[in-house]
Amino acid sequence: DVLDVGCGAGQQLLPFAEKRNSKCVGVDAAPEVSSVGSEVFEKAGFAGKGEFICAFGEDLPFDDESFDVVICRVALPYMENRKAIAEMARVIRPHGKLFLKTHAPAFYFGMLRERIKLLNPKQLAYPLICLTGGTLNLLTGKQPQGGIWNGKEVFQTRGFLEQEFKKNKLRIVRELADSNSQTPSYLIEKT
Repeated sequence: DVLDVGCGAGQQLLPFAEKRNSKCVGVDAAPEVSSVGSEVFEKAGFAGKGEFICAFGEDLPFDDESFDVVICRVALPYMENRKAIAEMARVIRPHGKLFLKTHAPAFYFGMLRERIKLLNPKQLAYPLICLTGGTLNLLTGKQPQGGIWNGKEVFQTRGFLEQEFKKNKLRIVRELADSNSQTPSYLIEKT
């Protein structure tokens, strides 16, 4: 069984439906996830093989140890990191795998480099807010909430992830082929 946390349209689940004939479940905070995900699966010829649920990564509506594989590709930056990591760890079976792609600080510095050319304060504000929120998260252990922080991302560092993984009986096995300095990808195993 495979779970995609922050699944969007559910396209990351398609290879599992095709090659492994796995039970595929996607969760996303967007209310339209059910209709969009179902439509993507139907168009790909996998009608009825995917279930899509409106839910938050910080409060997954599944029993403990329900999934062999969990996918979370660039969705963690939008979630309360510690809660979401703990929830993903909770629903992974022992020796199960987590495929995680995150935003490193370099992602936002790259965004700043591109946006500075526009000389638009609004365009510069977003990466600055995300960098500030990520830094506050690292220093205090708490993600900023409400007001200016609504809908903003925070970055993840490998050190932060390793610390949270250790608390939740997870460990990084290796970086994946699509990893880079701005958006690292990891294969993680539940011990």
